[in-house]
Amino acid sequence: MKLFTNKNQRNAKLLRSAALGMTLLFFGSLVIISDPLQSILDTQLSLKPGALLHRLWLLPPLDVYINVYMFNYTNVDEFTSGRASKLQIQEVGPYVYKEVLSNHNVTYNESNNTITYTPKREYVFAPERSVGDPKVDRIRAPNIPLMGVTTLASSLSMFAALGLSAITRQLNSQPMLEMSVHDYMWGYEDRLVELASRFVPSWIDFSSFGIMEKLFREGNETNVFNMNLPEPKDKYGVRMTDAPRGYTVDSINGERGFKGWQYNEETNGTMCNRIWGSHDATLFPLDMDENDEFFLYRRTFCRRLPVKFNRTTTYNGLDAFEFVMEPDSFDSEMDNANSSCYCKNNRCLKKGVGSVSPCYYNIPLAITYPHFMHADPSLLEPFEGLQPNESRFTSTFVVQPQLGAPMQGTHLRLQANQVVGKVNFNRMMAPFENMILPLLWVDLNIDVLCLSLRLLIHGIKWGFPLLQWSAALGMLLAGVYQLCSALLLCFWPTAKQFQKVDQVERGTAVQVIGVGLSLATGLRKPSVPLDPEEQHHLLFGGGSYIPKMAKT
Repeated sequence: MKLFTNKNQRNAKLLRSAALGMTLLFFGSLVIISDPLQSILDTQLSLKPGALLHRLWLLPPLDVYINVYMFNYTNVDEFTSGRASKLQIQEVGPYVYKEVLSNHNVTYNESNNTITYTPKREYVFAPERSVGDPKVDRIRAPNIPLMGVTTLASSLSMFAALGLSAITRQLNSQPMLEMSVHDYMWGYEDRLVELASRFVPSWIDFSSFGIMEKLFREGNETNVFNMNLPEPKDKYGVRMTDAPRGYTVDSINGERGFKGWQYNEETNGTMCNRIWGSHDATLFPLDMDENDEFFLYRRTFCRRLPVKFNRTTTYNGLDAFEFVMEPDSFDSEMDNANSSCYCKNNRCLKKGVGSVSPCYYNIPLAITYPHFMHADPSLLEPFEGLQPNESRFTSTFVVQPQLGAPMQGTHLRLQANQVVGKVNFNRMMAPFENMILPLLWVDLNIDVLCLSLRLLIHGIKWGFPLLQWSAALGMLLAGVYQLCSALLLCFWPTAKQFQKVDQVERGTAVQVIGVGLSLATGLRKPSVPLDPEEQHHLLFGGGSYIPKMAKT
């Protein structure tokens, strides 16, 4: 402990130590009580302009891939001629495309706590992940426009059906097409489609047709989403239960439900024809738990797909909530209010088959699980080469809870199918009557999160809280040290007090030595007496000293 020459210096040091100690204790306690890190995270993990999450959401740094598996029909001639009883299907793929998402034209609506934006998705071929070049590889697959028109003609009058059949024969339209994988997926010229776009533009407004083009790319730059922001909280920080769930879709292009599935705005529709309340699979609430059930929406589905919590797991050391799609996600039943709207003219498709025709110009298309998994077993009977496998075809959706974003482990697996109904006056289409023909199946998946996202997630969970607690503990310990220093200063003497004590101790020593010398004198012969100056020098001086008498 440093000695102070006067009382003022000691008092100044005492006040400084006490003030600094109290300040450090106050701020250390404030950090623990107020948890400023959570306030910072609440601000940065929001869609407010300039926030971290907002910047990530505008251009998500996620590697999303679509693995496309085509179905190649290898014995069409044998089947149509009656020499083969079943169609042989060969699965070809994957042909992989990277999906690049960006959000544009962002507008905040404070009046109803929503945000309006236009998502844009681009698809870039990934040759290093694909089995071949889709522009070179060729397949034989169903002629979707012809089969669709033929099925729709069954509901027309006899004369209309005969006329349509004559047109298809004149155009030499074949039930099966042979072309490159790329053209079949992203668009090819079809004379029947061109003719329809010319005479009925209100129904068909395109001159080429591609199954992936219609399922994924169409409308990417024109759809306007209106999404609910996180729910307001009361003064105690509790989420308002009557507010829409955070980051759910409120409307798309001003519509809150599917008109093709008879959505009623007055009643807010039913579970099977609503759009509102679903997620676009890019952002989820941060307060999810095991009781949550979400609905995923993409135009590809033409419906909301429910996913239920399955388990808590980890991927590459990151926490994850895994959700799964139910086996009956594509079922439709007349007596079930949650799926009856999918039945047209009081007719429902077979178990495990979900119609998507209202979203695609009423062309009879349907989605199922790959290889008709969880579907009616009769769907497999006309084919050879389809093998349902739950370990390969189950759909899982994985969400990172600290960031609310989809992550590695997500696999949405769906199959697109051509529905062929009753065939009238068309001999070429007769062998395919009342069949559901697989076209392709896709695996929409997410690759490993980039390093920056992994570091951010680890920081949110471990790094930032550890830094906050270390800072708080450091301030508390430093504050205690300063207060202890101030307390010691209250009882520690000054330098003058030390000098007084030293002088008293020295005087006592002189008296003791003097008594000793007197005793020694009585025991020895008389000697020359020492004056006080000589005694003092002997006691406290250094070196040799010659007494005065000796000098004389």
